[in-house]
Amino acid sequence: MALNVKIVSSLCKVFPTKGPDKTIRKGRVLRNETFSFQAAYFSDEFWSDIEIGIDSPLAEYIRVRQVELVPVDYLPALDDDALLTAPGMAPDLLNELWQNRIMTATNQWRSLWITVDVPSHAVPGKFPIRIIFTRIAPDGKRKIMATPVLELEIMDAVLKEQKLYVSHWFHSDCIAGFYGLEIFSEKHWEYCEKFIRNAVAHGMNTLLTPLFTPPLDTQVGGERPTVQLVKIKEENGKYHFDFSLLERWIDMAQGCGIKRFEMAHLFTQWGAKATPKIVVDTPQGTKRIAGWDVPANDPGFERFLAEFLPALTGFLTAKGLRDKVFFHCSDEPRKKHLKSYAFASTLMRKYLKGFKIIDALSRIELFKHGYVDTPVVCEHHYAPYREIALPERWIYYCCEPYTKYPSRFVHMPSARNRIFGTLMYCYEIDGFMHWGYNFYYSRFSRFKIDPFACTTAHHAFPAGDAFLVYPGENGTPLDSIRHEVFREALQDMRLLQLLETYYSRRELLRVLNRFASGKELNLLDYPKTENAVLKLRRKLESMLDRALQR
Repeated sequence: MALNVKIVSSLCKVFPTKGPDKTIRKGRVLRNETFSFQAAYFSDEFWSDIEIGIDSPLAEYIRVRQVELVPVDYLPALDDDALLTAPGMAPDLLNELWQNRIMTATNQWRSLWITVDVPSHAVPGKFPIRIIFTRIAPDGKRKIMATPVLELEIMDAVLKEQKLYVSHWFHSDCIAGFYGLEIFSEKHWEYCEKFIRNAVAHGMNTLLTPLFTPPLDTQVGGERPTVQLVKIKEENGKYHFDFSLLERWIDMAQGCGIKRFEMAHLFTQWGAKATPKIVVDTPQGTKRIAGWDVPANDPGFERFLAEFLPALTGFLTAKGLRDKVFFHCSDEPRKKHLKSYAFASTLMRKYLKGFKIIDALSRIELFKHGYVDTPVVCEHHYAPYREIALPERWIYYCCEPYTKYPSRFVHMPSARNRIFGTLMYCYEIDGFMHWGYNFYYSRFSRFKIDPFACTTAHHAFPAGDAFLVYPGENGTPLDSIRHEVFREALQDMRLLQLLETYYSRRELLRVLNRFASGKELNLLDYPKTENAVLKLRRKLESMLDRALQR
C-alpha cells in the first residue's frame, strides 16, 4: 500500500481526481481565534482502514473531521475559476470520524479537516501538530503509514470580539420536518438549541424570530408548517396574547450567545401584498386569520396589528430588548411594489415608534422614499449606497449574483468566500444577512428535500445557497467547508479591527488596496485565489508583529 499525505490550507478544495498543488508547513493564529487546515491523502489500496491520531501540545483544542463529497446538479452562469463546470461531486460536508477511523477511497484524493480552537488564555508559542495515519489490517496488525506535521504559532495577541451583526436565517420548521418532530416539542427545542449554538460558534449573533410563521420562500397560496411563537386567543372581539413561547425562545437564544433578534416579516415576500400565516384560538376552535388570501390592507389585519404590536413592544421593552430587536416589513420589494410596500411600512411604523425597521431592499430609488430605516443591500447593487449616510450599513448575497462577486457556492473557490470579511471591513459594513442557514425545502417550500442528496433546493439555487449546515444524528448540525471558511472571513475582519489599535484605518486601506488590480479593493476587484488571500492574511499578521514589537 502507498499512502500519500499533503498538508494544505483551509482554502484548498480537494477533489478526488486531482491532488493539491500547494502545500503548507506552518500556520499562525491569534488567541481567541479558530485555525483550520487539511490533511489531503491518496491511497492505492482497496479497503484501507486507517486510524487517525493527533500528537500535539494543542491536542485538547483540536478537532478532526472528514471532508465528504456532495452532489452539485445545478450550475448557472460560471466564472473562469469555477471548480465545477458540469454537474458532479464536490467537497463540502464535514463529517465526524467513526471511532477516529477513515476508510480511504481507492485511487482518490480525499481530505481531513483539522480545526484548532485557540482560547484567549492559550500560551503563545510555536507548537507542532502531528497527524498520525495508522493502517489497521484485517488481522488487527497496526502500521504507521504517515505522520505529517504542521507547525502552528499562537501569536501573543487576542482577537477582538466581533462587532459585525450576522444573521443566517434560521428555519425552525426545517429542523422539525427533517427529524420528524412535533413543532415546539421538547425534542424540537433541544435540536433548535443545538443548531443555534453551532451558528453562534461560527459568528452568527442575530436570530430570525418567528413571531408568526415567516412568509419566506413560500408558494403563493401555499403554507409552511406553523412555527408561531406567539399564542393568540380571540374572545368577544378582543385578542389576548401569550408571549411565553417567545420568551423561552429569547432566553434560549441569549443563553447560546445571540445578541440581537430580527422579528420575522409582517407582510409577504415579493411586494408586501398579503399577510403572513397567523393562527388564533377561538371558542369555535383554531382558525387562520391571515395568509395569502388576506390582503395587506385588510381592515381586520390592521385591527389585529393595532392590538398586537403595542402588546409585543411592551413585552420586548420589559425584557430589556428595545435596542436589540428590529422588525421586517417585506423581503426585497421592487420598484413596482412601491405602493404596497409604502402602505405596509407606514402601517407598521404607526405602532413601532422607536423600533428599527430593516429590510433586504436593493433598489436605491425605493430607499429614498424613506419607508425603511436600514436597507440590507445585495452586493451587486451596493455601489450607490456607499455615498449615502445610513444608520447602519448592511449587505447580503444569496442565489445571485452568480458571477464576478464574492460568494460561498459549493462550486466556487473558498478564497472568494474568505475575502468577504476583508471587503466588509473596506466597506465599513455593520451587518451581514443571508437567507439560508438551514433551508431544507425545495424552492417555494413545496416539499422537503434531503440536503445530503440535494444541495440546490431542487435545481433552484446554486449548490450550497440554501444551507450552511447539514442535519446530523440526534439533532447535531454537521458543518460545511463554506461555514468554516465564512467564519475565517469574519475573523479576518476582526483582525483588521484589532490592527486599528495600532494603525489608522487610512494606513490599513492603503495596504489592502495593493491587493487590487486597480486603485482600490472592492466587490469586483479583489484577490480570488488561495495564494493571494493567504498572502494578504500574512501581510496583516506581519503588521501585527511590528505593532507588538514597538
